[in-house]
Amino acid sequence: MTGLQAVTTNLIRGAPLSRKRSGSGLTARLALDDETKADAYGIRHRSYLSGGYIDPQPGGLFSDADDLQPNNRSIVIYKHRRPAASVRLCMLDGQAGKTAGEIPARRIFPEAVARLAAPRRDGRPVRLTEINRLVRHPDFVTDYELVFVLFRFVSFLVIETDADMMLNCARRNHTPFYERLHFSYVDGPRRYAGVKFETDLMACPRERYARLMADIPFLATNDNRRRAYAGLMKGETVPVFAEA
Repeated sequence: MTGLQAVTTNLIRGAPLSRKRSGSGLTARLALDDETKADAYGIRHRSYLSGGYIDPQPGGLFSDADDLQPNNRSIVIYKHRRPAASVRLCMLDGQAGKTAGEIPARRIFPEAVARLAAPRRDGRPVRLTEINRLVRHPDFVTDYELVFVLFRFVSFLVIETDADMMLNCARRNHTPFYERLHFSYVDGPRRYAGVKFETDLMACPRERYARLMADIPFLATNDNRRRAYAGLMKGETVPVFAEA
């Protein structure tokens, strides 16, 4: 069993993350300003370069055209003020029109995403959120708990934006992890944009959110967490844990 699998299993069994080891000094920030964006792009570059998934980029930063779009948000996790991990959320809003809210998954898996984004039987447009660019700085590559800290904020933003479904283009060796988070296989494998690896398209619809939160309460969003993370949407730095 890998370290990531072990942490997942323990969380599903109800064991909390070790705050003594992980909670102290952990903060989060939405990348709304240039400095935080540079931190996100710098973590991506170091992570993908260390894995051989990209070639060296100018300035040691890895970003793409999607980062410039208003339907994209990146979160940076800091550990004792050091940029440690990051994730990006890209929203496809069916209500905004066919050309609005482009996401990488739709370019890579156009037919599959079109099916998932089709209006419901009652005609209500579907809102999809793709989770991508989930990375840790190489100095924290064995800190598996950072992955769940990232997903804690992913779940917060998914709930806050009322997304009907979460999508992820997962590397083949990561699919068991996403299956534990109630994602299911949709299509693939296909080469992901800008990196040297193939991915499977996986999806977790709204109907499974409650089961996910019940299995892993650490990821659940409640009123206390909404209050604690309210400043995140304004570009403020927030503690991962209330006592941080």
